[in-house]
Amino acid sequence: MKRTLTHLGRDFAYVLPGFFISLFAFILLVPLFTLALGTAVLWIGVWLLPIVLLIAGGFAELSRSRVRLWGGRMDQPTYRERGNGVNGLLRCTTDPRRWLDLLFETLIAFPMRIVTFVLSVTWAAVALGGLTYVLWGHYIPRGENEFPLVGGMLEALTDGAVADGLASSYLVESLVYLVLGVLFTLTLPPVMRGIALLDATTTAAALGAAGESDTTVAGWRPTSPAAPVA
Repeated sequence: MKRTLTHLGRDFAYVLPGFFISLFAFILLVPLFTLALGTAVLWIGVWLLPIVLLIAGGFAELSRSRVRLWGGRMDQPTYRERGNGVNGLLRCTTDPRRWLDLLFETLIAFPMRIVTFVLSVTWAAVALGGLTYVLWGHYIPRGENEFPLVGGMLEALTDGAVADGLASSYLVESLVYLVLGVLFTLTLPPVMRGIALLDATTTAAALGAAGESDTTVAGWRPTSPAAPVA
């Protein structure tokens, strides 16, 4: 139980901040890249584009560090030697690895982490809300039909065999939400593991070094048999 909670906390700590990091990267990199392309004819963009690629590389390194901190191992990719001075800065634009960093942080990471964030928050909210519904559900404003959702579901499932008064009672509604909360709570650890693994493997496939050994899956492998990703 303790190990499960530890892994669950680690998965949440990996998945949830990823959305906000990717959001910041997206709103920073996309306008800068657009500005660089739009001003390239004036040579302003020629100097701005390498800076955009370096910033994207910084976000990519942060993504690698987060995978390692979560429990995965990623081989560090090799960038081309940049050199010093103006020529060294411009040489960044000839490195495919830096373009891959920009592509991942703008077009891959952000949409993926929207999905993983929404799934993880929704799953946890349903689990917590279902378990505690009996404590706060009574304070929800009701219409003429006090509990139409659960009552309607029970009547549909039992073909009207359950009395209307019982089907629409607060006790029955609380029990239904409790069962739902228990179900989502029990499935929360494997669901979060899958979500975190999706993010980590996608990140490793895009940002890991090429030519890993056979024990590496898309640039990622567990650090030990006891690692959270095992």
